[in-house]
Parts: sequence; structure tokens; C-alpha cells
Amino acid sequence: MDVMLSIFGPTCWEEDFDVIAGRFRQVGGSQMLFFTSLYHGYRLLQPRYPQRAIYTLETDRVFYDPDLSLYEDSPVRPERSLDAASTDWVAGLSQACRTEGVAFIPLIPMCAGERLVQQHPDLAVRNLYGSADRLFMCYNNPVVRAYRLAMVQDVVGRYDLDGLMLDKVPQIMLEQRAFNGLFDPPLRVIGSFCFCEHCRTAAARADLDLSEVRVRCLELARRSLRMPPHVLEGLADQLIGDTEVPLLLLEEPLIREMLEFRFRTAVAFVAEVRALVRRLKPRIPLYAAFVPPVHIGHDMTSPRSWLAIQSYKFYAEALDGILCVVHWDADVVRFETQRAVEAAEGKTEVTASMRLYGPTRPQDVPILAEAALAGGSKGLSFLGYDVATDELLDALGNYVHARGD
Repeated sequence: MDVMLSIFGPTCWEEDFDVIAGRFRQVGGSQMLFFTSLYHGYRLLQPRYPQRAIYTLETDRVFYDPDLSLYEDSPVRPERSLDAASTDWVAGLSQACRTEGVAFIPLIPMCAGERLVQQHPDLAVRNLYGSADRLFMCYNNPVVRAYRLAMVQDVVGRYDLDGLMLDKVPQIMLEQRAFNGLFDPPLRVIGSFCFCEHCRTAAARADLDLSEVRVRCLELARRSLRMPPHVLEGLADQLIGDTEVPLLLLEEPLIREMLEFRFRTAVAFVAEVRALVRRLKPRIPLYAAFVPPVHIGHDMTSPRSWLAIQSYKFYAEALDGILCVVHWDADVVRFETQRAVEAAEGKTEVTASMRLYGPTRPQDVPILAEAALAGGSKGLSFLGYDVATDELLDALGNYVHARGD
């Protein structure tokens, strides 16, 4: 049984590569998922590293030595980590993993980049009011595609790896709340659409008029904005779900067509990435990390699968495997894993990725693992090695070794 653990970049303080890979093997890990960069500077609490126990991740800086010649035709180029400026973590960890018999799988965040879109606002998603997003890049923008494809070539073509994981594919969406109020479900839907020139061009090829879609979205937005914020707050428990969305899609065919267009173009982009990976290294599998099919995702935008343009069914033939990232309790893990596996219909592997931090207790680890396997998970994945306590890592190792597989 494969067991994947993740690392958020150069965050294993005072542990050399051999120590990290050896500890992975010791606690039952057979696969290492390594974030080659982070799209947002999350603040980490790391109890196992008291010398750097509170650490803020760098944003959009790579933890390897990029081949800048691959980006010569792009206005965007990768910038190296400032905290690990002279260390190529991808090279070091991949070699150490090979020695320990641990599979090495780097991760690339595809359509999110907080620092990138602030430095290059022309790459950003443009909403129905023409405002540039401060987190998400538009995957229909040829510069964005060229940059990320060059990064895939950089990582896959130059390093010894056993797979590639895509993250934030595409996950273009609003969060649940603005600073001063709640987005109701219709406004969250239409406010997540991109109307940039590149989306307009792609939509025209698909016989969809984004100008017409935008006009309708503006009218629907006005309806939402006429509702007093205090009334929305009074219904917050209901409105954080998809309460009004099924009726919205039935009543508004343009909105449904827009959602379908987003899925078609996003899946086509992933298929393009897969074709590149196949040309570079035919035997390397391509994976993607998705939020759960039903529950919200755990990260900063609280994403929902359908609104984040993520579907276990639609991407099944474009990916070799999908991580169902479900950082909730065992019942949710069982439910979401089974839903994801059934949606994939056997066309791609689904692995549950669970929480090895925060509320997770050592005694929860085997319960979560068994819930994932009962739901049909191909193996197990936990986030993550660098944010877990020794107790949690030992609990995982005890569980894996007791199973003996």
C-alpha cells in the first residue's frame, strides 16, 4: 500500500536530505510529495523544529535551480527561494528518496500565484466588473499557459522523479466572505467567472458570447447586492452552501453554459500538460490535487469542487490519478472518498489525502486511514511531514507497519 507524505518546501530545519528520506521510510511513507513553490505565504506552526517553530512560507519562489533558458520568451520567470537560495531541494530530495526507495513526486501550483498576479496583473482573472484578481491566474491566457508548461518541462525534463502533481487546477473562485460581508451563492458563482480577453476569445470559438454572459451576470449581481448585508449574515449558516445554485442553473441557461465552458477549457489545458509530460518521460504519471466532491475544501478560499472547476468525472481521462484532499473527520473522509471513486468510474485512480496536523489526534490516524480505504482510496496520503508532531508520525508508522503491506 502506497503512503504519501508531503513537504511544504525547505521547511525541514536542520535535517539533511538523507535524514528526511530515512524518516519517511521509518514512518511508513513510500511516496514524498514536495511543493516546488507555494502560491500563498501560509504561516506554519512546526512543533518538531523548535529553532524555527513559527515560519511563513515564501510566495511564488521556487525551491530548485530553474533553467532560465526555458523561459526566454516569457515575461514571467521563476525566482529562487530567498530562504534556501543556494540549495536545490528537488535535486537533493529526489536523490535521497531514490536511495531509500521512496518515490519522489514534485508538485506545481498551476493557476494560483499571489505574488505573480500582483507583479503581472495582466495574467490575473478579470471578474465581471473588470477587476483583476489578487490570487488566481487565467488558464486561458497564453502567457500563463506558456509559463506553467515551461515549468513542467523544467521539473519533469531535468530531475529524477516518479510522478508530477498539479495543484490549483484551476480553482478560480471567490472566497466565501469579503472583508465586510458574505457572498451569497449566486454572487459567488458569477463573481468567480473570468471575462478577460483570452476567455472571450476561447468562448467565441465555442460559440459562447461572453459579452452576453457578462450582461446577464451584472443583472444577477445587482439582485444580490440589493439584499442588505445584515440579512445575509442572519442566514449565513444556510448561504455558505449551494442553497440557491441548482435553481440558478435551471433558470439561467447562460450561467450553466459558462460553467460548462470553464470545465471544457480547463480539462483541455490539463490534457495539454499531460501530453507534454508524456513526451518528456512517457512512464511518468500525472496527478492533480482536488477538493472533495461535496464538502468545501480546507484552504483559504473554502473552495467547492464544481465552482473550482474540479470534477473527478470530467478529468478522469486526462489524469493518471487524483488526490481527494479531504481534511475533515473520518465520516467525511469515507463519504467524500467513495463519492470521488464512484465519479471517476475506474478511469483514474483516486487517493484520499488527509490531515496529519491540527485537530488530528494520534489515535485518529488509523481511523482516518481505514475510512479512506473503506471508501475505495487507492492508497493513503497525509499532509504533512513538516507540520506533523512526532506523535502523529509515530502513529502513522505504527499503523502502516502493523498492516504489513
